[in-house]
Amino acid sequence: MSLHALLNRQTAILLVAIALYIGFAANAPHFLDAQTQFEILRVTAFTLIIALPLTALVIAGEVDLSIGSNYGLTSVVTALAIADWGWNPWAAALLAVALGGGIGLVNGLAVVRLKVPSFILTIGMLSLLRGLALVVTMGLSIDLPTTIVSSFFEAAGGMLGPIPAQIFWAAAVFAVTGFVLRYTLAGARLYATGGNLRAAVQMGLRPDRVKIWVFVLLGLACGLAGALTTGWLRLGAPNTGAGGELSIIAAVIIGGAALSGGVGTATGTLVGAVIVSMLQIGLVLMGVQGNWVQVCVGMLIVCAAAVEPYLRPDGALADWLRRFERKPA
Repeated sequence: MSLHALLNRQTAILLVAIALYIGFAANAPHFLDAQTQFEILRVTAFTLIIALPLTALVIAGEVDLSIGSNYGLTSVVTALAIADWGWNPWAAALLAVALGGGIGLVNGLAVVRLKVPSFILTIGMLSLLRGLALVVTMGLSIDLPTTIVSSFFEAAGGMLGPIPAQIFWAAAVFAVTGFVLRYTLAGARLYATGGNLRAAVQMGLRPDRVKIWVFVLLGLACGLAGALTTGWLRLGAPNTGAGGELSIIAAVIIGGAALSGGVGTATGTLVGAVIVSMLQIGLVLMGVQGNWVQVCVGMLIVCAAAVEPYLRPDGALADWLRRFERKPA
């Protein structure tokens, strides 16, 4: 195998993940404990559930900064439906998913039909949705009574042996996203939409419809994450997901998706999510203050964005490696 083939983006982020794991294992107390490992997987799972459809949206050439607020609003609506409206928890979870999908539909229609740039639109939605979560709860958390019994709570926050239930939800989302992106016509249309919009239109594709559907799917994922969080914690807090956009977007960018569109993989986002989760938990175990953890995540995003042009197939590093391989021995 050529040196250029070995040193691609996927290999680079995998090496970063391995280096981080070894570094934290050697320096962070209790990092190798089983409880810590499963907590990393739990954090990764919640990140992945939203980051994977966000990867699809970025591949299509758009972005959604309101994901954390959508996640938070659907979480408190789940709690309201169960605690105040007397709904069955499964029905409340379906309501949250539908609400998240509806928000995604509004975002998609505004971007496609009204031609509002997704970056600007979703900044506004970030504030609007967070405000709604605070208004409907009056800024207070909603506790679910322990007298409410349902299989939903086990499905959302239980354990299968030593493995948290959220990992299985994330694994299902990963399997579906990976299959769609790699093997289906829908995935090919997605890459075509983000890679070359004019060519996609000339091929008879309907990029606007593709983008709307991906916005909807991302909204559905936010609703799912919100419902699972409420079921796990038995709590709906209006600040759920606040600042979570950073970690989710970090996983997508570190995983190799390009904000210019047309580039990204489910596997890359998985590795990116693991890196972000390890960083968050490992630094805390090393005694680093929480504010500095955010600084480190931000620096990682900047570094990933800075090296991305060099790791492209037509980037400077790839060109240098090709010339190096052509040199006579």
